[in-house]
Amino acid sequence: MIKYQEGLKFEEMINQVIWGNCLEVLKNFPDESIDLMLTDPPYNAKNIGPQQKKYSVGPMQLPNKEYRKWCKDWFKEAKRVSKRLVFTPGIANICNYPQPDWVIAWHKPAAVSFNRFGGFNAWEPIFLYGKIPKGKHLKQDYILCNTENLRKGVESDHPCPKPIKLWEKLVDIFSNEKEIIGDCFMGSGTTALVAKMLGRKFISIEISEKYCKIADDRLRQEVLF
Repeated sequence: MIKYQEGLKFEEMINQVIWGNCLEVLKNFPDESIDLMLTDPPYNAKNIGPQQKKYSVGPMQLPNKEYRKWCKDWFKEAKRVSKRLVFTPGIANICNYPQPDWVIAWHKPAAVSFNRFGGFNAWEPIFLYGKIPKGKHLKQDYILCNTENLRKGVESDHPCPKPIKLWEKLVDIFSNEKEIIGDCFMGSGTTALVAKMLGRKFISIEISEKYCKIADDRLRQEVLF
């Protein structure tokens, strides 16, 4: 883990967990320096999931107007530095972002979280910006993968760890080996972990020191190759 400070060069951040505010860190990235930005931004929620797990830090309860501005701010920088941008906006926040080039559905049939009309929330949108790499194919615009909110590893201290299998598919489809995979909202470190597993480089940014330590632990413990 590296604590971000002015003067830290882009090359020094490759294959590192960066502890810092992504809006400050990304401003120092060259245009299109990240081959794929794969991330899961905060949903402006106090807690999440059936267990009502609480986030450590983040823009969790901003007034709607401020949250919409925050969405525009991080999106603008992430889009500038990325050749391809893929992220899960949260189903309640899909109108906070510019129209994507395409949307795919993450289908999670075993989910037990409720939607706002009393049923179960069994899918989430994934926004896609940019062109798929040459030779890659998106065979269907939905991915079947259940959530991992009940995982027992160190990542269980994060309220919403994204499934490794889902992230593997996204990294595989939208990037090539040895490319740089960015994550400006690293959370428990799933993007960095999958990037190493699949032979990619990574730069992961996280504002919470607690979550940076979780990601470091996962990267040390997992069998990567």
